[in-house]
Amino acid sequence: MNTLKTIGWGLYLACSWTWCIGMFLPIILIDRYGWAGFFMFAVPNVVGCTAFGYVLRTPKRSQELVEKYRGALASFAVITIAFHAFFLAIVARYFISDIPSWWMIALPALVLLSGSLLSLLPNRMWPILATAVWLLSVGIGISFWPGAIDVEASQTHPWQDVVWLLPITTFGFFLCPYLDPTFHRALQSSPSKHSFGVFGLTFTVMIGLTCMYRDAMLAGLSVLILVHIFSQATFTVGTHIREGWLCEIKNRRALFVVGAIFACAIAITIAHRSHESLLGMTDDYLRFFVFYGLVFPGLVAAFIWTKRKFSPLRIALFTIVALICMPLLEAGYIGNSAWLSILPVVAFVTWAFADQLDPQSS
Repeated sequence: MNTLKTIGWGLYLACSWTWCIGMFLPIILIDRYGWAGFFMFAVPNVVGCTAFGYVLRTPKRSQELVEKYRGALASFAVITIAFHAFFLAIVARYFISDIPSWWMIALPALVLLSGSLLSLLPNRMWPILATAVWLLSVGIGISFWPGAIDVEASQTHPWQDVVWLLPITTFGFFLCPYLDPTFHRALQSSPSKHSFGVFGLTFTVMIGLTCMYRDAMLAGLSVLILVHIFSQATFTVGTHIREGWLCEIKNRRALFVVGAIFACAIAITIAHRSHESLLGMTDDYLRFFVFYGLVFPGLVAAFIWTKRKFSPLRIALFTIVALICMPLLEAGYIGNSAWLSILPVVAFVTWAFADQLDPQSS
C-alpha cells in the first residue's frame, strides 16, 4: 500500500508541475535553439525538482520551512495561478481557430472555476486524481506517436546562447521548488521521499509529450491537445489554490483570494494587448519568467539558503537587486544579449555566500 501511495504522490507532483511552462516553453526553446534548448530546459528541471525531496528528506523539515516562509509560498501560488490565466487566454486567442473573442476570458475563467472546485477535494483524493490525469495525458501523447518529433528541428537563434542561459535556467529550476506549496504537500503526505524519484521519471514523460505535439500546436490546436492542456492546467490551478490557501494563516486567507483574483485579472488583460505577430505574444509569455528565474529563486537564495527573516532592510535590499537585474533578463531572454542573464545569478549567489561567511549580517 505504501508503494502505491508513493507512486500516487509522485504522479501528483508530475501533474502539479506540468504547468503552462512544461506545456509550452519547450516549443519556444526548440524553435529558438534546436534540441539544445530543450535539454537546457529539461535537465535542470527534472534534476532540480527531483532533488527537493532528497534535500529536505523529512515532513518535519518541510513543515518548518512552510511555517517560516508561508507568505512567500502563498505568493508563489498566486503568481502561478495568474500565469495559467494568461496562458489560457493566449491559447484561446492564438491557437484555437474560429471561436468568439470572449473565449479569451471564458477559457481561463472555466479553468479557474474548475480548479477552485477541485481544491475542495480531501487530501487522499489527489494522488488518485493525479493518476487519472497523468494517464490521460500519456494516452494523448501516444496518439501523436510515431513521427511526431522533428529530429532535424530548425532554430532561429545560435545554439551557443544556451551556454549563457543555462545558469539562470538552473538557478530557477533548482530553487523554485522550495517555494512551491505543492512540493511541500507531497513530501508531507507521501510515505516516502522516493515519490520525488517517481516524479523525475513521470514528469520526463510529460515534457516529452510536449515535443510530440509541438508541430501540431503551431499548426492549430486539435481537440486532444486542448483536452491535455485543459486537464493539466485545471489540476495545477486546483493544487495551487488549495495549497496556497492552506499554507496561509487564517486571517490572511481572504488576502490570498483577493490577490489571486487581482493577479488573474492583470494577467488576462496583458494577454489581450495588441501584438503585431505571434512573436510579441511569445515575448510577453517569457516575461513571466522574471518570477521563476529571478524573484522566487532569488528569495530562496537571499532568505531560505541563508535562514534570514523578512526584515524591512533585507526586503528593501532584495527589491533593489531584483529591479537592477530585471533589465538584464529582458536583454538575455528576449533581446540578443544572452550573456547578460548570468549576472543576476552571480549577484544572488554572491549575496548568499557572503551571508554564509558573515553570520552576523542582517
